[in-house]
Amino acid sequence: MFGTNYHIMHKNTPVADVFLSSDHKYIKIDKLVPDGPFQPFGGNKLDLERFYRFIKGRCYEDCRADLQEILASVGLESNDPYKWIRISHGVTWEDFFWVKFDDENIKWEDVKIRD
Repeated sequence: MFGTNYHIMHKNTPVADVFLSSDHKYIKIDKLVPDGPFQPFGGNKLDLERFYRFIKGRCYEDCRADLQEILASVGLESNDPYKWIRISHGVTWEDFFWVKFDDENIKWEDVKIRD
């Protein structure tokens, strides 16, 4: 089955592995740490909607006035969370979670925007 592996990180600690099939019909979320403050997928509802909300929450808001300019600056035409997460690694100011991909050899220090 073809798809993408998303390694959800908290700083340099892997907290969940997510496999999403290319057609977005199959998802598998493996929690690597127990539910709590370092687990963004707490609880038992581990489905595509849950993952989509997680990555969508790591994008710019759709109603942002300068959204098209921001997207154009990184070569995107739409606020597609699957494409945005690949560029931004899902880094936000609010927390220390981020997304790492199989083809990357990076760490928190390479993507962080604050300490």
